[in-house]
Amino acid sequence: MKDITQNNKNIKADEREYIKILCNEKSDIVLKTEFGTGRYKFVEFKELQGNIMLEFKLLKDSKYHDTKNIYEHIGGCCFLSIEQYLFCYSYCGNA
Repeated sequence: MKDITQNNKNIKADEREYIKILCNEKSDIVLKTEFGTGRYKFVEFKELQGNIMLEFKLLKDSKYHDTKNIYEHIGGCCFLSIEQYLFCYSYCGNA
């Protein structure tokens, strides 16, 4: 297994590929923010300040009435660490 080293963090290439598969299969997540609840879709992996992050785009969805408020206050995208995404994924799986 190949290792990718960035800022003293090792992320195994296979693990990153598994996360990408998971994100593509379960690309939509619902996040509750301080400005309401909105639905987001996985876009891609990004490197921010030496950390691998997952970028999600806020979706316009009539089921979630807070979308406009979220967009106005915090914008149309968010970034989650792999750990944060897995927590959201497991929380939805247990709900």
